[in-house]
Amino acid sequence: MNRFLGLLLLGLVVLVIAFFIYNPRSLENIWMWVVGFIGYVIYFLRKGAQSIKELFSGQGPSRSVVLEEKKATQTGVPLTQLNQKEPDISSLERLLSKVQHEEEGLSQSDLTVLRYLDDGLTTLGLLFIDGRFFAYTLEDTHRDEKISGNTRIPEGRYPLSYNQNLTELTQRYRKRFPWFEYHIEIKNIPNYDLVYIHIGNTHQDTRGCILLADGVNTASKEKMVTHSQKAYERFYQAIYPRVSSNTPLSIQILDESWVKRATIKTKHLQAVPQT
Repeated sequence: MNRFLGLLLLGLVVLVIAFFIYNPRSLENIWMWVVGFIGYVIYFLRKGAQSIKELFSGQGPSRSVVLEEKKATQTGVPLTQLNQKEPDISSLERLLSKVQHEEEGLSQSDLTVLRYLDDGLTTLGLLFIDGRFFAYTLEDTHRDEKISGNTRIPEGRYPLSYNQNLTELTQRYRKRFPWFEYHIEIKNIPNYDLVYIHIGNTHQDTRGCILLADGVNTASKEKMVTHSQKAYERFYQAIYPRVSSNTPLSIQILDESWVKRATIKTKHLQAVPQT
């Protein structure tokens, strides 16, 4: 009996190894899920330690925890995906709505990426479509001098199109996703080419491109986004029909300082007497 169980276990191990040999992308996906899970575990351990400390000190919940719970209610995003440095999405939507008619570049753009955090390796941001929050974004860090494959694209407004070349990346996506045709490309970026919007989890998955996701995890040392495939499929099915039919589309990339600039400008406009 023990021999039979041993052979059965050995056979299962061989089948698993064979599966990953012929499906290497599956192993990569599983690994990214493991990394994300570890990040969540770290988050909950820190939160638990903080709660125990407050319990023995006789203090109530800290202000940061209260603020996080308030943000979670406002945005509808699970609490584990929020952090103290994440901006208030609802407020940003209102700010975009206020200033878009004042800024010609912004008003002409259907998509807006608003960057909000750069830690020297990774840039986190928010994607808005027609002024409404759509997904989280992740890019490489900012550099005054470009390092190929490790530098985010400059702030600006760029046209969107699709790359009709059957590249290796395009072929991989076609094998994985029956709905995929060609990559959506950000065009006319000075000193950059082949900049796509695609799937990924960390800055190691992008070479100047923009990654999309439905969650963000900053608990681990290396910032990452999660549930990327789901967000990308939703984005692709919404945008690709428009770019493939040659409908003019553009994307506006805004740096972290934009919120301060826009807020100052809005206050200035409110202070100007109306004639």
